[in-house]
Amino acid sequence: MPRSMRALVAGRAGEPADVLRLESRPVPTPEAGQALIRVRATPVHASDLHVLRGRYGFSPEFPAVGGHMECVGRIEALGPDTGGLRIGERVVAAAIPAVPGPPVSGTWQEYLVADT
Repeated sequence: MPRSMRALVAGRAGEPADVLRLESRPVPTPEAGQALIRVRATPVHASDLHVLRGRYGFSPEFPAVGGHMECVGRIEALGPDTGGLRIGERVVAAAIPAVPGPPVSGTWQEYLVADT
């Protein structure tokens, strides 16, 4: 498992071309009830661009990893005492703030942790 990953991060609200930067970040570690997902694909929605521009119903706390909707990938690791899923299993993670529970970190990164 790598120790670092790439993430597309906005330091402030503004035009995506002006505020997004590719950064190296540590690969997160899943806790109990969480899975570490290796992101294979994630869309760029019009709403993602509106969020970055500060023209949507919510604004992330900056700096923020872009992508607030969903992604697909495979489980790379499970937190302690996390059942019901297997390493290598394909999954979809929803990062929509309206979904009950804490939102997933932005999806424009190589790895992310999500509640199972």
